[in-house]
Amino acid sequence: MKLFRMIRFGIRDAFKSVGRNFSLSIASISCISITLLVVSLALIASFNVKSFSKDIKSDVTMVVFLNLGVTQDEVASFEKNLNNISNVSSDWESKDPTERKEMLAADGEFWSSVAESIDNEAEIFHYSYLVKVKDITKMKETVSEIENMPVVDYVNYGETMVEKLITMFDIVEKIAFVIVIVLVIVTVFLIVNTIKLTIFSRKREISIMRVVGASNWTIKNPFVIEGFLIGLLGSLFPIIVTIYGYAAFYNSLDNGQLFSSLIKLIDPYPFVYIISLILAAIGVLVGMFGSGRAVRKYLKV
Repeated sequence: MKLFRMIRFGIRDAFKSVGRNFSLSIASISCISITLLVVSLALIASFNVKSFSKDIKSDVTMVVFLNLGVTQDEVASFEKNLNNISNVSSDWESKDPTERKEMLAADGEFWSSVAESIDNEAEIFHYSYLVKVKDITKMKETVSEIENMPVVDYVNYGETMVEKLITMFDIVEKIAFVIVIVLVIVTVFLIVNTIKLTIFSRKREISIMRVVGASNWTIKNPFVIEGFLIGLLGSLFPIIVTIYGYAAFYNSLDNGQLFSSLIKLIDPYPFVYIISLILAAIGVLVGMFGSGRAVRKYLKV
């Protein structure tokens, strides 16, 4: 009961303290709001870059061409072996010679020019497969495994482009991650030092409490709760901007597509709520940590 009573008094004193030191509280809240807004932008950019990377990587497709003149049994055997490769997605597509011939024949003029230049039209049409992989970093191993199948003529997947794509997105993801970490560290530093200044201006108040015999917990408790309130209030503005700003930006685009269909923003909901929870957690935890750390200096005998 005593613990709950002390917490209740701490909450009461924290609200009173925010009111009495309104200008300093506003300074701390403003600092938290500005820094958390920057962190929000960095988090949104980082998560979207990761999403772009994942979508583009999952869309990389290899084209597998079978030997000319393969039998239906050989085709069936190849498809069975293809399904047994762990890194191959199950949604591969097959194109048989008949389908390709019909597609070309739909353009009569082009087909006439092709037909005149060949002796055996059936032999120019390979069986082919459009194949996607589950893990693009294992693309080479998967291609090698497919090429070793007896009925496979060759595999085309744009080796150089895929390797450059993997390297580029790995670098972008790492840079985005580093930027977020650096911004969070800077945010913690700014918020803690702002709150330290607030506590420093009230060291006389802390000294008086020590003189009248208040325990360290009794002195520290209201300041920690005050840090919680300041952190929570400071996170409200960036949370509102994140929820409504991101949703508005997403809706202003064509179904969230940025530049092309390959680059699509993450759907606003529940994404903005996740970012909001992260911002609130950073604000609250840093506010409590900053207040507790700052007041502890004046509790030492």
